[in-house]
Amino acid sequence: MPIRILDAATVGRIAAGEVVERPASVVKELVENSLDAGATSVTVEIRDGGIGYMRVTDNGCGIEPGQVRLAFENHATSKLVTPEQLDDIRTLGFRGEALPSIAAVARVEMTTRAKAQEAGTRLNVEGGRNMIVREIGCPEGTTVIMRDLFFNIPVRRAFLRKAQYEAALVNDTVARMILGSPKISFRFINNGRTVYHSFGDGDLRHAVFAVYGRETAENMLEVDQSEGAMRIRGLVGAGEQAKATRAHEAFFINGRSVRCPLLSQALESVCRERVTIGMYPMCALHLTLAPGSVDVNVHPNKLEVRFRDEGATRIAVESMLRDALQGGSMLRLKAEKPATVEEKHTVEQLPLPDMDNVTANTTEVQNAQTEVVNQKTEVSDIATKVVKDALPDDAFEALIQAERRRLGISPSGSELRETAFAPWPKRSPVPDVMTFAGGGTVPFAQMHAPMATKTPPAQPIEQLTLAQDRDSAPYRVIGVLFKTYILLECEDAFLLIDQHAAHERLRYDALAKAVEEGVASQRLLTPQIVRVSAREMTLVEENMDALTAAGYDISPIGDRDLQIRAVPHIHGHAELTPRFMDVISSLSGLGSAALEARRDEILQAACKGAVKAGDALSDSEIKALLSQMEASGAPPTCPHGRPVIKTFSRREIERIFRRIQ
Repeated sequence: MPIRILDAATVGRIAAGEVVERPASVVKELVENSLDAGATSVTVEIRDGGIGYMRVTDNGCGIEPGQVRLAFENHATSKLVTPEQLDDIRTLGFRGEALPSIAAVARVEMTTRAKAQEAGTRLNVEGGRNMIVREIGCPEGTTVIMRDLFFNIPVRRAFLRKAQYEAALVNDTVARMILGSPKISFRFINNGRTVYHSFGDGDLRHAVFAVYGRETAENMLEVDQSEGAMRIRGLVGAGEQAKATRAHEAFFINGRSVRCPLLSQALESVCRERVTIGMYPMCALHLTLAPGSVDVNVHPNKLEVRFRDEGATRIAVESMLRDALQGGSMLRLKAEKPATVEEKHTVEQLPLPDMDNVTANTTEVQNAQTEVVNQKTEVSDIATKVVKDALPDDAFEALIQAERRRLGISPSGSELRETAFAPWPKRSPVPDVMTFAGGGTVPFAQMHAPMATKTPPAQPIEQLTLAQDRDSAPYRVIGVLFKTYILLECEDAFLLIDQHAAHERLRYDALAKAVEEGVASQRLLTPQIVRVSAREMTLVEENMDALTAAGYDISPIGDRDLQIRAVPHIHGHAELTPRFMDVISSLSGLGSAALEARRDEILQAACKGAVKAGDALSDSEIKALLSQMEASGAPPTCPHGRPVIKTFSRREIERIFRRIQ
């Protein structure tokens, strides 16, 4: 069979198949051209899913009359001059394939007028043929109208989905454009109905409002971190904002919307304990880095990228995300301020008051602080009880010393505060001194006079109230629902707190921190011998360092026996052999499974030792829990990803009862 050169029309149709897959592909290419042209306003309109009709209008720089025809030639572009520029691409388009590919498979009309030109130019082309160019009056900018996509390729047209499905894909594409370019005002019209209309004021949170609504925009967490020449900024939604798929993960690299498994994996790793199992965080994250460190010329659709050093990039991204998402207060209190279009959707936070000023008597507070620091007595009864519930006797002293170092207390003194990593005392004595999130302390008697310093008497949980001073606290405890949910009133908001989820999160973080600091092992009074198989012995030997880091002290005895002298203190009272065999069975040659097993053990210990749903808490226990939540920078989700706090604004409640519309 003889070899021959394909004609231009056939070549155009084949090449178009890589760039133009469906209407959403056309929208992406045309909008990117608009952004490269310096547009500040872009309108996208579709009918019949974009298959029959599509219009993209912008107010960009337009095209000179003499270059309109050239713009539809293959690989004609204004964005590259030399091959070296491929290593420093700063525009969204650069291949010169968009317009000729679209024109090869549809009926296209372009109207454009460059700035400083008195008249514009209109070009019509069908299937890459019969190009007609003429002068016409039109505003500055460019309008591209596409009709009858794939009219000349029936096979490709037959593979398109229903109009509703194609419209949904276009909707998603425009949404990502809005999130990727918050400085641009976008309007998206589907079958005559305006779906999106963004302000284009440069505020990413306002762009999120335009796409996802007020509640989502208010509750997403802000990210803005830098590491060397790399910067990541944007918004992350976890907890209640988590979704069932990754469709709401929007990533942008140097302003370009991309599909990036590396960034997705990094985000999900950091948010692992912030979302429920099987759910995924939503985000709009912009990664800025040197153009030479990322290759965007992987595929004609320009959605895929490759990093020069993927390992270093992922580590850096995870580190920045982790730094950005930690801190603050677990008990996030906010005032309700409706985000409306007129108000530009402002989201305001209610600041926590200075807890050091919880009492008007500053002198007494300072004296209490001095007393705590200079105290030279033994650990208080409450501290002893709390910690000894979590640790064996031989590890108790080590933990006390660690707490002294952390609090900056001299060896001669001791003040071990009630910590979250102890099992929650059902009826613990009231401490003499209460420590608050801001670092201040105050005699407990001043907080709840005339409460006694002995164990509070049991009372029906239905009657539980806290007579808090509204001038000294940002919230008021109004009761407990179903012996599970603590009810708080805060300015113009109503909060429900899951007591089990809150305490589980506090215990988990404290236990994990204790493990990292090395207070992780407990010596066995009598070393135990565990018999394993030859394969299991090999796994243990290969992962000995990981097991040691996890808190085990193990040494082989012979070919089949292991002597265990110490285990992680989070083992609790569980039988050693079954728990240890579970750890062995999960080991891999890389040792990562040992660390995962350690995390699972911490999670189990935190869950089992936390206060349960249905446990009746005393006034002091509720106060202590809320105080720890204020002081903690943990996310408002339990380690399993379930929410800890649910907030209802006054506006939402009044809407339920139809007091407002």
